[in-house]
Amino acid sequence: MLHRMAARASATDQRHHAGEPVRPFYGRFAWAYDLLVERPVSRECAYVATALTKHGVAAGARVLDAGCGTGRYAAELAGHGYRVTGVDRAPELVAVASTRGGRARFAVGDLSALPLRAVYGAALCRGVLNDVLDDDARRAVMRALARVLTGSGVLVLDVRDWDVTVQRKTAEPVHERTVATERGTLTFRSETRLEAATRRLLISERHALVTRSGTESEAYEFVMRCWTRAELDASLRQAGLALVALRGGYDDAVPAGATDRLVAIAARTPGMLGS
Repeated sequence: MLHRMAARASATDQRHHAGEPVRPFYGRFAWAYDLLVERPVSRECAYVATALTKHGVAAGARVLDAGCGTGRYAAELAGHGYRVTGVDRAPELVAVASTRGGRARFAVGDLSALPLRAVYGAALCRGVLNDVLDDDARRAVMRALARVLTGSGVLVLDVRDWDVTVQRKTAEPVHERTVATERGTLTFRSETRLEAATRRLLISERHALVTRSGTESEAYEFVMRCWTRAELDASLRQAGLALVALRGGYDDAVPAGATDRLVAIAARTPGMLGS
């Protein structure tokens, strides 16, 4: 099934690379993603593992990391005893993930090429749904995530909360970070503009790598669309998933609305989407 899923996505990935610009974060500078985006991966995965166990998905179950990026969450969850498959549409990110070793498996694929039957006890989908802009596409992706879950499987996801994101990006529209790497000094700069009518973020990014031979830089512009809590709840219900917890982070002590993230735990509703 994994090989078929990767094969079905290959045409999409070829178009992505041949016909459209590739976001440098996911392509040319994929090697630096973890350096620029620091996350408390161990703590957050411990929260996910506890939540899965609480809702009946014990160690040993198959888990899909949909949009796995560089694989750090998949690798960490594998360390908790889960059989994790990480899938991402960016070959460069999957190449980084595949160097981690351990028990997690990785393949090139995207959310439009998920299996057509229930094969996973749980799925993790971090941040990816912000890149799905169209209403119909959002509903289709949520149904696809629900479809791969066995029995009363569990979905853990996070998205950007529109209301809090507006406050944050209005106050701080520019983010910049500089890190020293083995290849040189890398500076990443991101500027966000808000499009209130569509709940979209218009983002301009730039990577600049200073080496002994000069400066290599690449700029990129793209769009993300935030979610509201009502939309997220409705989308899950339409997919046959029941929302069982909504937080502002991977921590039960952080309520929804406390950060610009919505972390949702949902369970497949028995009798929905087949069994």
